[in-house]
Amino acid sequence: MILHVLLFAVFLGAVSPSGEENLQRGVCPLFWFGYNDRCYKYVATPMTWADAELHCLSHGANLVSMHSLDEHTFVRTLIKNFDPFERPAWIGLSDTHKEGNWMWSDGCPVKYVLWDVGQPDNRQVENCGHINNESSKKWNDAKCTYNNPFVCASRVASCPSLPNEQGAIA
Repeated sequence: MILHVLLFAVFLGAVSPSGEENLQRGVCPLFWFGYNDRCYKYVATPMTWADAELHCLSHGANLVSMHSLDEHTFVRTLIKNFDPFERPAWIGLSDTHKEGNWMWSDGCPVKYVLWDVGQPDNRQVENCGHINNESSKKWNDAKCTYNNPFVCASRVASCPSLPNEQGAIA
């Protein structure tokens, strides 16, 4: 009976440990959670950035692209729900094609960033982005060969336009 209750809770959604935000499945598949017409999934299995992107692609998604502070906050809540330590997790940001030109793996233009202070710094040839950098929980660049958990997000029909808010790139 307890197993049925737990499975039912997973089906309906999950509450973050802080109780601040309720994650909802909506129309998303099992273990994916909905936000603003997209589905998101936290994958705890550490992989390189490239392997994480391939994993997301195998599910019809990409590593997550974020286009607002609200979406960043949702992704952090999703991660915290499954990892109370909020370890770094890959996002779909990289500059592997051309140093200093950051691109989202889903093809959307980078119009919003939330880099930590002094980042990206490309220390030790760091070309892939992750969320949850140290205490700020903002973004950092890291070596793409590191193994991190990651967040996948379903593809967008069209890339979102950017609201005027902190982090916007003119």
